[in-house]
Amino acid sequence: MKQLITTIAFTALLVTAASAANIETRLSTRETYVGSPIVLQLSITDAGDYDQPAPPVIEGCEVRSNGAPSQSTRIAFINGRRSESRSVTLQYLITPRREGTFTIPAMTFEVDGKTVATEPQRFVATKSETGDLMFVEIEGGKDKVFVGEPLDLTLKVWIKPFRDPETGQTLSEGSMWNRISDSTSWGGFANRMKEMYENNQRPGGQEVLRDDGRGNERAYYQYEINATVYPKRAGKIDADDVQIVVNYPTALGRSRSPLARFFDDDMFGGSSPFGSRMVVTSSRPIVGDVRVDATEVLPVPTAGRPADYRGAVGRYQIATQASPTTVDAGDPITLNIGIAGTGPMELVQAPPLDELSELTADFKVADEPLAGFVRADTKLFSTTIRPRREGIKQIPAIRFSFFDPETESFQTVKSEPIKITVSKSESLALDAIVGHGRRDDSDSATEAVDRSLPDLTNHSDASVLVSQSPRGPSNWWWAFVIVPPIVWLATAAAKYRDALIHWLPSLKSPKSRCLAAIERAKDQEAMNEAVVDFVLARNRTRQSLVHPRSKTPGGLTSESNPSATRRVSRSVEAVGSLRVAGMYQVANEVESFLAKSATEQVQILANSAAELVERIDAEIRANRKTRVKTMKQKDRAINLTRPLALLFVALTVSAFGTKPAVAEGVKTLDSTATVVQLSPTQQQTLLSEATDAYTNGITKSHADAASAKELLETATEKYQLLVDSGIQNADLFINLGNAYLQTGRLGYAIANYERALQLDPGNPQAIKNVAYADKKTGSQRRQDIGREMGNIPTLASSVLRVRSWNNAFTSFVGARPVTWLLALSSITFWGLLILRIVFRPFPLWKYAAVPLMLLLLSLGSVSLTQTNPQPTWNAVIVADDVSLRAGDGDQFDSVLSAASSQGQRVEMLATRGDWTQIRTDDGHVGWVHVGDLEVVKSQKT
Repeated sequence: MKQLITTIAFTALLVTAASAANIETRLSTRETYVGSPIVLQLSITDAGDYDQPAPPVIEGCEVRSNGAPSQSTRIAFINGRRSESRSVTLQYLITPRREGTFTIPAMTFEVDGKTVATEPQRFVATKSETGDLMFVEIEGGKDKVFVGEPLDLTLKVWIKPFRDPETGQTLSEGSMWNRISDSTSWGGFANRMKEMYENNQRPGGQEVLRDDGRGNERAYYQYEINATVYPKRAGKIDADDVQIVVNYPTALGRSRSPLARFFDDDMFGGSSPFGSRMVVTSSRPIVGDVRVDATEVLPVPTAGRPADYRGAVGRYQIATQASPTTVDAGDPITLNIGIAGTGPMELVQAPPLDELSELTADFKVADEPLAGFVRADTKLFSTTIRPRREGIKQIPAIRFSFFDPETESFQTVKSEPIKITVSKSESLALDAIVGHGRRDDSDSATEAVDRSLPDLTNHSDASVLVSQSPRGPSNWWWAFVIVPPIVWLATAAAKYRDALIHWLPSLKSPKSRCLAAIERAKDQEAMNEAVVDFVLARNRTRQSLVHPRSKTPGGLTSESNPSATRRVSRSVEAVGSLRVAGMYQVANEVESFLAKSATEQVQILANSAAELVERIDAEIRANRKTRVKTMKQKDRAINLTRPLALLFVALTVSAFGTKPAVAEGVKTLDSTATVVQLSPTQQQTLLSEATDAYTNGITKSHADAASAKELLETATEKYQLLVDSGIQNADLFINLGNAYLQTGRLGYAIANYERALQLDPGNPQAIKNVAYADKKTGSQRRQDIGREMGNIPTLASSVLRVRSWNNAFTSFVGARPVTWLLALSSITFWGLLILRIVFRPFPLWKYAAVPLMLLLLSLGSVSLTQTNPQPTWNAVIVADDVSLRAGDGDQFDSVLSAASSQGQRVEMLATRGDWTQIRTDDGHVGWVHVGDLEVVKSQKT
């Protein structure tokens, strides 16, 4: 057993060892020339996961990655056992730029969750003897320049032509240029070389004579490359980053094409293109020492340096442009800045706007550096500024300071001031009504003004984060229309019960009617008829037991005595119905009573008849097996309690138990929107931050409109994130709409108020705010009750006009107050009627006229509101100016150009890419960009 455990453990150890990752590094060579790269190869074998290490840093060497990692798989079979290994190989090119011995440091990285390190590697670089084979010089056109001042330099390279001693053949200047190594470092001339390479160009070489360094003139190929550089530090111009490496030939040989054997040189006149040709068969790298002219770089002086100087050297001009120039306080203004000059435009920085006191005194300016782009000899910057208050007349001149190397002094240029008009921000002026707690209830004038303004109080409790479903029409008011009259009728019926019973005999029970008929009877025939009627009423049989034409006991037929025949037939039917029900004893008694002679006294007959009726009624009640449907009513009382209770419950269920209804084709969230995933904690944090930003923005609105609007925009972004996370809540939409309204984005405000009304149609705050936003935009919340009243018949036009007045009224006071007025007026009016019945009479109409009038008016208003046609629009325009096009693209003709169209409701007809087809309120159909719309309700399917 012990041996088995040892074997298993040893096998597991082997498996673990075999599956462990293996790291290996190799160098292509340990010795190289300066400028000649070597390859560092890093292999990672059997690793499940790894982090690619960064290239090592080696002083005096240039290190770069040599392409993407390569992967390989090796499968081997040893003694019938299959083994597989996977490896990843990374390569780095290391180019030494000077002589010496170099150490490649250990590279540390993660492999399968563990930190591993490679072994350090060493190599040596020697300098190949260049001698007189190559000379490199850099010439400048000035004796001195300042840091950052443009300097035109010329890189000159002289390469001695190679002449093969065996063949006597000399390589051309093009062939010698092609011998320049890829490891060459061009330094400040790299951009020029890249430009020439992209255009399939190279420096043109010419053969010249020059000193070979020993006083002798020799032939050389001279190449020149021109570039403009901008010195970054003071001192002498150096060329440390320029190193020209040439793989100088040492021997030539012939290379024969593989196609040469198919062609004879003679067929090409002794010069076949597929024949042998001379090629370089061996070479060695040479590095030219760069000699630089004695151009001195001077530092930019510090004396007299302006505070807004940002390093520009040269000569420059500045211009500015602003849009729009007519705004409200706090609204954004786009400020474009253009700087043109002779210096390095890509290095020019924007003026520090946040440090210009003449600008920041009146405008809110971003405190971060501006990024610009170069176009020709001009660099353009763009930023947003916000006027802090109304009454600002201009954007002041923007200063730009630079150092002029020709005059060796600092210069400052200014743009022209820009005239603007800043009005009072009407949206920020609404902060006085944010929160009902700020109002002075004693000031009736303020209260009157507030009723015409929106309620911009935002909601911050946790219920804002709870999604809601759209509410259906509120039908609870029907209970106050139907129940009070029923209660009044029930009260009147109870009060005047005896009179009703007297005037309405049909309300009596069959037994009561029968006994009353017996008391009134003057003879036996009337008593018999009363008993028969009672039996037939209690046993409502629909089947005649005696055929109409059958013979009567007296031998008469219906033709001889119809009245007698009818009486006999009813008697037989009554007796028969009792027998059919199984009550034979009672049937015999009834038959005996009907057969008595008329000689007995009427009073005795009446007593006998009453006793018989009691026995019949008792027997029918006791009989549980009857197949004849019986009536279960009390003898004399009219029981209205149960029907009234059932009616009240039904009305309550229909009014308050209505399930939330969603209009056909309407979704609570646009299905195309991207849902942002937020945890409950993140949602609560966002709500708190949005509430704080909104509150602080309102607080700062008077002192600093620009900061206020920035805070309000921050609140808008955070509220929007909550909506994008999928929360569908009326209060949240109202919060977002209020924030948009405060920042002047009325179209977005209207869209969010409409979303709130989808979830809560009677929300008074949303109704009031959307009405105010509509008034500001000049739009109207249409109910699609008709296009043109002039083309509608007079009666229909009057109804539409009344409906329009009612919509305006309910929008002003709210639908809920009207509904509660209906409930209170109904209770008051019918309550007065009930009091007049129960207690002593009083002058009813003196007190009930006003409640009745209010009841009728409120009932009509609620009925009209509940029956309003559903609007067909499903989106709101959020852009100021919209151009409707004939097709889904800017290339199509414009159908209609609408200015100030923000907030208009439209119907979306189709969507194609980034374009949506819409129908406007006046019937125009066209395509607009999807960004110009805010979808409130998704399209009908």
